[in-house]
Amino acid sequence: MRGYNSCDRSSIPSIPSPQEGEGVRLAIKNLIVEYNSTRALNEVTFDVLSGELTFILGPNGAGKTTLLKAISRLVNIAGGSVYIDGKDLKNYSSKELGRTLAYAGPQVRRELPSTVFEFLLIGRYPHQNYLQYVETVKDVEVVERVAAELNIRELLNRKLSELSSGELQRVLIARALVQEPAILLLDEPAAFLDIRYKIEVLNIIKDLTRKKKLITIIANNDLHLTSLYADKVIVLNSGHVIAVGGPEVLTKELIEEVFKVRVEILNYHNRNLILPITSSH
Repeated sequence: MRGYNSCDRSSIPSIPSPQEGEGVRLAIKNLIVEYNSTRALNEVTFDVLSGELTFILGPNGAGKTTLLKAISRLVNIAGGSVYIDGKDLKNYSSKELGRTLAYAGPQVRRELPSTVFEFLLIGRYPHQNYLQYVETVKDVEVVERVAAELNIRELLNRKLSELSSGELQRVLIARALVQEPAILLLDEPAAFLDIRYKIEVLNIIKDLTRKKKLITIIANNDLHLTSLYADKVIVLNSGHVIAVGGPEVLTKELIEEVFKVRVEILNYHNRNLILPITSSH
């Protein structure tokens, strides 16, 4: 098992850092995904630009996770297309896609014997040559930087099986970020985090999205956090796009229709606070 040593780099080859791009455009056109002849996504269409933090909202079973997996090429697409800067997703090689797009799902096999450091290094695989995996100074530096950004450096020598649910959630986000993608897809990244780390992680994600001109798409169920952090909101219901736009599309009428819950919306510093109304009110 490989341990983390911040000073042990003498035998690691160095490679130059690639230049950061000017950003990309993601276009989803009439996307259809089917499970056992049942449509999980029904002609979904939207565009996302670099620097935008996009939240996908919807009740359970709306198609949020399926949408992220379709963009990541983890499920078969029955119809429609996904384009990254005009290039069809199906024309990307696995490594090319891995350098362009990263997906962080809601869970990982805890029984893996890896340390956090080893687990994060594997995320650098798309940047290695095809013949042999040899970690570079760049790989280690990226892992260290991302670990510092997410405040998980103290976890690098821990085994995955030793982590709490909240710690593991931050490690999964870090694993996606070490790929240095142009497109970052996160499925419930604030799940299992207490309020302090929810805010901390979402602040980091929003900051990185703007600084690095990322396309970041988050599947999420939290109406309140979405209204505070989202640049763009996509509301799904039963596989259909119900609304696309800024946080202002989250009207009282739409929320109550899609989520079947009564809410009150208050304006605070030009952002809406969405509060559920309990039965006692």
